[in-house]
Amino acid sequence: MPLKLDRNIVIGSRERKYIQDFKYSLCSVDDIRELALKNKIISVGDVTTENLKNAGIKLNLQIVDLVTKRDGKRFMHEEGSITVSNPPGIISIDLMNKIYEFISTGVHGRIEVDGEEDLAVIPIIFYADKNTVIVYGVPDVGMAYIKVNDEIKERIKEMIMEMYRNEQ
Repeated sequence: MPLKLDRNIVIGSRERKYIQDFKYSLCSVDDIRELALKNKIISVGDVTTENLKNAGIKLNLQIVDLVTKRDGKRFMHEEGSITVSNPPGIISIDLMNKIYEFISTGVHGRIEVDGEEDLAVIPIIFYADKNTVIVYGVPDVGMAYIKVNDEIKERIKEMIMEMYRNEQ
């Protein structure tokens, strides 16, 4: 990977809008079960992760923050999880490094975020290969997924490079 993510990324309103405009597909658990036959599955969010696990879908990586914004439900810590800090509106270097570590080694695992996990989709896309599906919840809509491809990887790389340039 030619670009190394080496510092926190602050996500402004422009970047949030850009991320929200990603083309995603709404899906059911059955859709993900089918995609899991030929793809790595990474889940972001507590409810999404719980639903996929309850359906018996093998997750390569889970990223959760142990609380859902919908109803304030708290989720339980799972033994063996890695905990990282990631304040709202930021993608911390710690979160990026742990995502990279899991994806590059192929080790399955769970990252429990102290803070906000929603933005983890960005470094996942940056580091993941093309046979990866990222599943996450869309508030008040349902479950959605993004299948990593060259186009979306390039868009994320360009966005990150622009944010790095703007910080200097």
